[in-house]
Parts: sequence; structure tokens; C-alpha cells
Amino acid sequence: MKYNRIGIIGYGEVGQAFTEGLSSSQGVDIAVFDIRFISDTAPNALETVAQAQNLKIEHSLKALVQGNDLIISAVTCEEAWKVAEASSRHMRKEQIYVDLNTVTPHLKEKMNRLIAQGSAEFIEVAILGTISSYGFKSPMLACGKEAQEFGDFLNSLGFSVKVLSEKIGTASYMKMLRSIFAKGVESLLFEMLVAAEKCDLLEPVMDAIVNHMDNGSFLNIAETWIITNVMHAQRRADEMDHVIQTLKHLNMQPVMSMATQKRLVKCAATNLKEQFKDIKPTDYQSVIKSMVEHDYS
Repeated sequence: MKYNRIGIIGYGEVGQAFTEGLSSSQGVDIAVFDIRFISDTAPNALETVAQAQNLKIEHSLKALVQGNDLIISAVTCEEAWKVAEASSRHMRKEQIYVDLNTVTPHLKEKMNRLIAQGSAEFIEVAILGTISSYGFKSPMLACGKEAQEFGDFLNSLGFSVKVLSEKIGTASYMKMLRSIFAKGVESLLFEMLVAAEKCDLLEPVMDAIVNHMDNGSFLNIAETWIITNVMHAQRRADEMDHVIQTLKHLNMQPVMSMATQKRLVKCAATNLKEQFKDIKPTDYQSVIKSMVEHDYS
């Protein structure tokens, strides 16, 4: 499918990155709509940026949707559903609606059903990298019946899109699950390093963590954590009690440490140590599958 006319809803950081990446496409007209285009502010600084990119500026959502073949929503998670709902009223057969927003998988599925009512196609995209750092070259995942062709088109322009499947929701699951680790580790680091600073140990503690993580591949480190959890979850939960007391002594709220202890207690309650007959598992997959079987939730 040839994308002759592309309309982007939302001209913030993501929208601007996409227009930059799409600008090298030959024979493609790009239009943008942002609610801020119709604000009372004059002159509109955002419109000035769009004009500098030689973009067609639309002053209504209806005009943008009706005037383009490929519609890309780059708004916010709070506005994503409302924008999809409003856009669906003006969509027609053979149009494609692409949602870039970080929302739950079930909301992406709901969007898909909504867009399909007008015989249009839906593609979900999950942006994994930081747009402020990588721009339109940030790693992305895409799903949907038209995702492969869409991904090939973007990749030909220098984007970095990996197509996972036709099943809507898969990319969002990847994004959500990845965020558990990324944002969880970020929060753990803050709790640990603020406590370290209170003890005048900021650099030594950071150095100790860096040396540990640099000592082997992350896969080996992660697998060791998971495998040894089977044997030592209860002991680690008990040790976290002392960590929590330490943080309270430093006048800190041990938010992440208390959550860690709670998870370790649940791990110990699965009695996987008994299931594995006190023999250390050989791979992380067998541990995780056993936890699922034992209703670890």
C-alpha cells in the first residue's frame, strides 16, 4: 500500500519526531493536527514549528482524518481513547489508524474493534526507546494485519520497527512488561542511592553495583537471581526486614524495599524448594513455569 497522505494527531515530542522521519519520503504529503493549534495564543509557536517542517496544518480533527489515508495518533495515554473514538466517526474503508500511545493491551484491542466498525484497519505501535534520546530511530514494536507493510515503509526511511504479529495487544504487552523492569529498577536505584547519600556512601555503593553488573552478561546475572530464589527466597525476605529497618532509621520510606520483601514472601510460599527437591534448578524458564503453575500472583 502506498501512503500518499499521512495525518498525525498530536504535534508534541513524538509527533515531531515522526514528521522528521517521514519528511524524507518522496511523494508523501504530511498533515498535522494538535489541539494547541486552536488555542487563543497568538502567534502560535507550535504552528510556527510545523510550518518550518513544511507540514500541512489542520485546525480540526475531522479535517485531518477525512483528508488522509494513514492516521497516526501521537497524543497522551489519557487522551488516546477519546481521540480514537472521535477519529472513528470520520474514518472510511481502506484507511489505517495507527496508535503510538502507551496504554493497556485491552484498550488497544478495544480501539481495534472500534476502528474496524468503519472497515478501516488498526495498527498498534509500542515505542521502547526514549524519543528525546533517539528521535524517530527509537526501537518500536508493531502489530496488526497491516503492520508488516507499515513497518517496512518506516524502516525504509530509517525508523527501527520490529513487527511482532497480527494480533493486537502483543506490542503493548511487551511494552507494559518491559516497563515493570525498567521503571522498577529506576525506582530501586533512587531508593538505594538516596539512602547511600545519607550514609556518605553514594559513590562506593554505585561502584559496587556497577562492578557486579559488569562482571558478566545480564542473562547470566538474571538467571542466577531467579534460580537461587527457589532455594533462598525466605532467607532473602528475612534479610529485607533488616534493610527496611535500616531505611527507617535513615528517616526514609522503604517503599521499594517493602514491596521486595512482600514478593519474596510470596515466592517462598510457593514451596518451589520442595518441588525441586532441594536441587537447584538449571534454567530460569523452569522456575517461572513452576511459579505460574503454583498461582504466583
